[in-house]
Amino acid sequence: MAAIRPNLAGTSTGTSFNVFPGGRIRITNEPVKLLIRAAFQIQNAQVVSGPAWLDTDRYDIEAKTGRPEKLEQYQMGPPLQNLLRDRFGLQFHRETRELTIYALVVEKNQKNGGKLKTKAEGKDAAMNTHTEPGKSQLAGTAVSMGALAGYVGNRLGQIVVDKTGLSESYDFTLEWAPDEKPDSPVPSLATALREQLGLRLQSQKSPVEVLVIDSLQKPSEN
Repeated sequence: MAAIRPNLAGTSTGTSFNVFPGGRIRITNEPVKLLIRAAFQIQNAQVVSGPAWLDTDRYDIEAKTGRPEKLEQYQMGPPLQNLLRDRFGLQFHRETRELTIYALVVEKNQKNGGKLKTKAEGKDAAMNTHTEPGKSQLAGTAVSMGALAGYVGNRLGQIVVDKTGLSESYDFTLEWAPDEKPDSPVPSLATALREQLGLRLQSQKSPVEVLVIDSLQKPSEN
C-alpha cells in the first residue's frame, strides 16, 4: 500500500528519503527520477528517455515494504520497483552503450585515502547536503567510495564509477560552488574533491548499462 501526493512547494522546502522500522518508507518532495535511481541502484545519467516531468514533478510518498524490519539501502530495490510498476506504470528495457564516464581515483601523491578520515565506530551511513548562495556543502558520515562516486555523478550529470581501491567507509566534509563562476572564492566540485579529499576525476570511455524508459505515467489515484 502506498499514498502518493504531488508536492508543489519546490526544492526550497527541502527533500528527504527515510526508511523506518516496521517496513515503512517516507519520501518527501522527491522527483520520480530519484525513485528510479534508488530502485535500480543507478545514477541519473543511466536513466534514458522518459517524459519531461520525470525530473520536475515532485511527490510525497508514504509506503510499506511488506516486511517487518527496517530495510537497508541495498534492499530497497524490489519494493521501489513494485511501486514504480504498479502506481507509475513503469515499463523499461536495458541497453549497453559506449559512454564517456569519470573514474573516481586517488591522487598520485595520496596514499590510503590521504585526506579522508576513517569512520568512527557506531555511526550510521549518511550524506547531508546544505546549499546556500554560492556554496554547497556535503557532510558525509560512514560513506563508501561507491556511494560518493554516485553522489558526485548525480551532481555532475555524468556517470562516475569508484576506481579508488578504497574499501573502508569515511567521514568527511566537502564544500564547492554549485555554479562555476570565474570569480567564485569556492572551488568547483572537481577541484574540491582533489584539494579537500585527495581524490580526482579521470575521464575515460567505457561500456555502461543504461535503463531506457519505454512508458511512464503520472501516478494513479490513492
